[in-house]
Amino acid sequence: MCRQGASVIQTAVLEAIEGPSLRVYVVWVPVLPADQRTPAQEARSLVSDKRAAHFWDAEGALPRTFSDVLNLPSGCPAWDVYLTYPPGIRWEEGPPAPPYWQHQLGAVARAPQLEGEALAAHLRLILARRQEQQRND
Repeated sequence: MCRQGASVIQTAVLEAIEGPSLRVYVVWVPVLPADQRTPAQEARSLVSDKRAAHFWDAEGALPRTFSDVLNLPSGCPAWDVYLTYPPGIRWEEGPPAPPYWQHQLGAVARAPQLEGEALAAHLRLILARRQEQQRND
């Protein structure tokens, strides 16, 4: 699922949306027993766009943190989640809830399942609003 989601982000989002304003942060975490730093480094090729930054969360802290932020059911880690934030969102003591997100978590109904074209359309709206704000400033 992680690799499939990464491929969707590369093809449906990064290849479909041009320009330097879009940034993608990919965090690889050890959730399954086979998950380790070396395979995560190899998986970087799935999201190869230069606007993507990759991170390895060896302790698996982010899935726990975002599970709370997204109000996921107890024991459901936030992995295979795709969060969007408009420019200017401030992260204070912890991350804020994203205005929009998708996932590959099975039984979670709080947000739509990952669908690359819909995610790209949402991101285009965020970027268009940002451009409009910049023109008005």
